[in-house]
Amino acid sequence: MALQGIRNCVKNNVRVGLRFTINKYNFRDIAGIFDLIAGEGIERACFYHLVYSGRGASMASTDLSPSQARKVMDLIFSRCRKLSAGSAVRSGAASNTEILTVDNHADGVYLYLRLKQKDPRRAEAALSLLKVNGGNKSGIGIANIDHLGFVHADQFWGHYSFGNVRERRFSEIWMDESDPLLKSLRNRLPLLKGKCGRCNFKDLCGGNFRVRAEAAHQDTWQEDPACYLTEEEITSR
Repeated sequence: MALQGIRNCVKNNVRVGLRFTINKYNFRDIAGIFDLIAGEGIERACFYHLVYSGRGASMASTDLSPSQARKVMDLIFSRCRKLSAGSAVRSGAASNTEILTVDNHADGVYLYLRLKQKDPRRAEAALSLLKVNGGNKSGIGIANIDHLGFVHADQFWGHYSFGNVRERRFSEIWMDESDPLLKSLRNRLPLLKGKCGRCNFKDLCGGNFRVRAEAAHQDTWQEDPACYLTEEEITSR
């Protein structure tokens, strides 16, 4: 029935997007998801990395190992190229399908390093975009206001609030850096520890997900356990 709903939307020019949260029990299905995207003409798909907070806190043990994460990203990169090439053959134009990976900013660095080996010109273009993006923007360019009006750094920081929009204007809450976490998130790079502190790409990923580090280490500024880059890679820049 879900697939029929997708087909109905595509048929009537309603844009369809798929969301897929990756874990060790389903990562082998990703190739099949790409087959579905190509076969059904789906225009957008988001592959989410697991974040260990809220409902995801009890699922930390189901996250991918670093080697599995790298294989998944290699597969996604490969299938994106295949998807684009297949569309070009059929229509004479590049694919309009958008494929996103979400909630692990190591992905951007990994893509840059892969491109650097195979296509230096495109690697430089990717690097420029990554610099502009700056990686994780929780508490900077991203906020979450929950159903009760509480303001959080993002949807994963539900356990920490900067204030409530029923009591103060959002603009006042968001600009008030007397809150120690809000101020620290906006000046995070010097605070990073462990692997994240040693990384030469911290300006590109923004220290990845601080809430995931907090969940794993009970320390907001420790390394993000979901980063799958090697020591050689993080010091290669």
